[in-house]
Amino acid sequence: MIRRLFIGMAGAAALALAPQPLAAQADPSAQEMDQAMAALGAMFPAEPLTPEQEARLPQTQRIINRVIPEGTLGEMMGGMFGKLLGPILGAAGAPAIDAVVEGTGLGADTLDLTPEQSEELARLFDPAYAERHAREVALMPALMRDMMTVMEPTMRKAMSELYAIHFTQKELDDIEAFFQTDSGTAYARKSFTMSSDPRIISATMESLPQMMGAFAGMEQKMAEAVADLPAKRGFDALSKAEQERVAAITGRSVVEIREGLVARDAE
Repeated sequence: MIRRLFIGMAGAAALALAPQPLAAQADPSAQEMDQAMAALGAMFPAEPLTPEQEARLPQTQRIINRVIPEGTLGEMMGGMFGKLLGPILGAAGAPAIDAVVEGTGLGADTLDLTPEQSEELARLFDPAYAERHAREVALMPALMRDMMTVMEPTMRKAMSELYAIHFTQKELDDIEAFFQTDSGTAYARKSFTMSSDPRIISATMESLPQMMGAFAGMEQKMAEAVADLPAKRGFDALSKAEQERVAAITGRSVVEIREGLVARDAE
């Protein structure tokens, strides 16, 4: 579970950030990944800086070097994972069912196993599954720290541009003067690392019931927001001609579509 989670995030990030020849060797679908990343980037176009903003970049870069001291993002992410997600994953115990799913190819939702049965089968496929899980959990803070370290230069560049856009020259002068002090330097580093302090984590956990309460009314609010729209139509509500048109476009027969709907509802 942990390995798949991390590889999914790290693989995409590493492939996107790797030099093109390396990326092409790492995955035959690297070109498709590059195209997908380019398409995502195109969804968030940024206005070019004005000459005045460009002129402020040297100063904003100096400020960002103090606001985000080198290694700060990695330190923050490693600390956050180690203090928050690490204990949660560790408390959950070794995921025996994951070893069974990987060994059998069966979906977890299709297996009706007791914990004892899951552990017995897991040991057959991977006698060291529990130790493997423990080592993966222990390694995650360092891996997450490395990922954020790779991202840090890009984040510095983006933040420097944002400071140049959103702050006037007078404001930048005041900000830089503060961060040149010992207090400003301490604030810059501690403001990031404090995000993984047990007090923040505890406060987050205490807020979960209220957050879940807020989510509870979300479905009702969404229903009210679309109440005046025409009702959705299920496949069986379509006319015969419409059903045949759906079948022709999808390449599936009407029977296959109905069978798929039945399987979906069963899940």
